[in-house]
Amino acid sequence: MKLCCTVVMLALIVGCGTASRVVRLDTGQTDTLVFTPRSGARPVALGSGEFEEAVSELARDVRPSTRPQEAARRLFEVEARSGSYTYEPPSRRITPLKPGEHLEGQSTTPEAELTRDYLRWCERTGRAGDCLRLLTESPTVNGDGRFALALALAKGAVLDEMLEAFKDMADPHAMVAAVLWTWTTYMLLVSIPDVTISKGLAAVMTATLISYVGVDTFWGLVVGFKRLMGEADRATSFNELRAAGERYGKLMGRNAARAFAMLAMAAIGNTAPGLAAKVPKLPGSMQAAVQAETQVGIRLAAVGEVKTVAVSAETVTIALAPGAVAMTSSGTSGGGTPKGDDLEQVNTRWHEGSYDSPSKSLQAHFNKHGAEVDAKDVAQYLRKALEFAQRLRGAQKFPVEGATEGVIRYVKNGRYIDLASDGRILSFGSR
Repeated sequence: MKLCCTVVMLALIVGCGTASRVVRLDTGQTDTLVFTPRSGARPVALGSGEFEEAVSELARDVRPSTRPQEAARRLFEVEARSGSYTYEPPSRRITPLKPGEHLEGQSTTPEAELTRDYLRWCERTGRAGDCLRLLTESPTVNGDGRFALALALAKGAVLDEMLEAFKDMADPHAMVAAVLWTWTTYMLLVSIPDVTISKGLAAVMTATLISYVGVDTFWGLVVGFKRLMGEADRATSFNELRAAGERYGKLMGRNAARAFAMLAMAAIGNTAPGLAAKVPKLPGSMQAAVQAETQVGIRLAAVGEVKTVAVSAETVTIALAPGAVAMTSSGTSGGGTPKGDDLEQVNTRWHEGSYDSPSKSLQAHFNKHGAEVDAKDVAQYLRKALEFAQRLRGAQKFPVEGATEGVIRYVKNGRYIDLASDGRILSFGSR
């Protein structure tokens, strides 16, 4: 694969086992900061409902391409890894075929049979035709199309959840295909050793994914995808490809799959700063922010300031702006970085209101009111609310009618807080 301009480097060298990793943070101003990620990190739990709601909201700003594989390559600024060309002997000129053009007789019998099985699978699952847009650049499922199909088979349930989320769109299958090709292209990018990637989008995506799933899980999925690529290349039938995908699906797990799909959806048509701006509003971002500190020593709210990420079996090296380093990593303390105590306070200090849980209520209110109280992430929003609740002397009080009885609104200095009868917070914002 030919890749352009050096901005982000992901050196992914396959190692063995679960050796202890070291994280190095290079700010370019002081000595490199070194620490060991906390063990036992697990993928952030993402429920089906909140996942579907998140991808549905993200999809509102996206217009899916009719050629999602090509769009994904443009997104990450990489060139095609394969293709069809014509050769003119007299002039010795090699010309790539135009979109939609194919060479006659280029398909092998196993490829043709795999393609027929793929189309039958689409039909059986209620997605008639080329449901995953695997045939826009080739008449058969080959090359990277095999990897995309294997990834789809790995976590078909997550694709079904996305279809449900996109059901009111003009073409739900086109949006699912856009997410799948973005996801596949990203995995190809990070699974090839010694790769130099153009633009910072992949670095932001990698740092955020590690925050959601943990260093060990991320590395395991990269190594697993390399194995999946080999198995998909060797597969001679749809059933063999499905078996390879299902093995990878068991390795990935539902929560990690949702995190990858959600971040791929957020990345479509975006830039590094644009993706970074969406991260604090994603479900599970508070838990991910805590893991960002304990796993890679960064402030997730400042993930847009990550410049490069290099991951190997032994080391994670991140080049970033000084302001993106977590307080605990730099040896200082402060109120900008979420801590485990913040998560514990959610259930005891925040009310679920009309939501399924306090954490979902808190996330929704941060998404709506965070900017107006100058909160950069959900953890900071919670701390600002708790601090405001301690300074209510002289505030005006008003009863609030709604799903929760006995709520009182306190208004002071242009801000308000709603408290339930048990003292837990329902909302905090400006007025």
